[in-house]
Amino acid sequence: MDEFALTCERIAATGSHLEKIAILAEYFSQLDDENLTRAIRFLTGNPVASAPREQTLFGFEDPPKLAIGHATLRRALQLATGWDLETLRQCQRAVGDTGETVGHLLRDRSKGENLPLCLAEDLLFQLLAERQPTRRESLLVEAFKRHRPLALKYLVKSLSGNFRIGLLSKMVEEAVALSTASPIADLRAANNLAGDLAKTAIAARKGQLSQIEVRLFHPMDFMLAKPLPDPLPDTVLKTLSAGSWLVEDKYDGIRVQVHIENGLVEIYTRGFERVTSTFPELVHAFGSMTGAAILDGEILAWQGDRSLPFTVLQQRLARKKVNRSMMESNPVVFVSYDILYRDGRLLLDCPLEERRSCLEQALSRTKIRIAPQSRLQDVTTLEMLFGHARANGNEGLILKQSGSSYETAKRSGSWLKIKKVFATLDVVVTAAEQGHGKRASMLSDYTFAVLDGNQYLNIGKAYSGLTDTEIRDLTKLLKSIVIGRYGNRVLQVVPSVVLEVGFDGIQRSLRHKSGFALRFPRILRWRTDKAPKDCDTLDRVRDLYESTLNLTANRNIDKE
Repeated sequence: MDEFALTCERIAATGSHLEKIAILAEYFSQLDDENLTRAIRFLTGNPVASAPREQTLFGFEDPPKLAIGHATLRRALQLATGWDLETLRQCQRAVGDTGETVGHLLRDRSKGENLPLCLAEDLLFQLLAERQPTRRESLLVEAFKRHRPLALKYLVKSLSGNFRIGLLSKMVEEAVALSTASPIADLRAANNLAGDLAKTAIAARKGQLSQIEVRLFHPMDFMLAKPLPDPLPDTVLKTLSAGSWLVEDKYDGIRVQVHIENGLVEIYTRGFERVTSTFPELVHAFGSMTGAAILDGEILAWQGDRSLPFTVLQQRLARKKVNRSMMESNPVVFVSYDILYRDGRLLLDCPLEERRSCLEQALSRTKIRIAPQSRLQDVTTLEMLFGHARANGNEGLILKQSGSSYETAKRSGSWLKIKKVFATLDVVVTAAEQGHGKRASMLSDYTFAVLDGNQYLNIGKAYSGLTDTEIRDLTKLLKSIVIGRYGNRVLQVVPSVVLEVGFDGIQRSLRHKSGFALRFPRILRWRTDKAPKDCDTLDRVRDLYESTLNLTANRNIDKE
């Protein structure tokens, strides 16, 4: 772990993408197979990935995750160092990271012994197996007193799965490719099939990437659609006119990948989260499908012959397990629009039309829906098609290039999406939270509100859209108008800063006093020309929300 930590420090110290990869590749090349496996699992956020999993009624258990609470870590650090609780909190607040706090406060207070990767892994497995908080504390205290602060800093960081050293997962892949002299495209393709970069790295060392076959029941990378600007510029219209495109609605649900084999079904989100037990009726529906397959599609809340607002589906997403009453009051369907694998055959490189034909054959004896698809005849009809999609409760359109392959984790332009901002609001910042990583010294996450009479009521939180310069300037301003604190990281401020935010929709919320929350809000600009009294009102938010609902169809569903 000591060499691992020194390597991470070197990576954090450079801003060069290529230099980070070169440093990591050099480190990988010095490791034997077992330690290479350990190092990659630490870097990719699951150092206990090799722990066994059991099969349940809804497939396999989720991969093991080691979750150690902040209170446990803080108590262990206090016992190991003798620092008082307030010092620990002040240090945590200053650096914005528990691992950094451990590294700072253990200086000159540990024995400074080496911590090999194998012992670090053993410690994490002991913590995973231990259920008693006091015993976990004892294991951590012993480690904190014994080993070097720098190694312990990165051991603690590994618990969160985020080292905050500017190292993306794709860069780890590139470092593996460089250290094994493997073409990066070949390595990424093999890793997408295997779902385990550590195993892929060992195969690359042995020159066996071509021998890796698709492994069911791990999520593969999804193909991504490239967003088009609104309104569509002439250059885009010419491109669409010159090519052959197929059109589908863009749905307002959650995109998932479904793996089926011999009656066993698993459902994964785009974030690779397993959600199988949340949708037992879909598991039952797929149980009637013969053979093995990997399907790409969308889960939607549904009633009659059309989809319902995402707010209805969200009530299902909040639960890992649902009962019959919930399934009846919040029905869902799966709409499939692509197939990646069928009965031993990987279909990623097949043309779109061939995959569509295979999809229709695979689902021909089931009641599973397939996304309607039509050929784009004239770009002048796009606005009409977009209107029809919205009228059907969908977000917009997806255009797919005829003959295109399924390009995982790419926005190559073979898939295009037409999606318009639902609306914009002028809102007032009421609280700001300290950022992470390079923004640890700045206030970069903003809670915002709208006006209701003479008070401001929160409706959301956003962190994207401003430049680093704007965030620095806004941090100085917000720190000058602090009126309170929430915990160690959030500052309550005088409502005076106005932001314009765009968003994809509005949903009911019990979390905010306004009763509403914005879906996927992003900051469009800092409105220095507006005063807080000029911001939008709760009545405006309510009107926008009600405009998204078919109140007659949904009056018995929207009960929140």
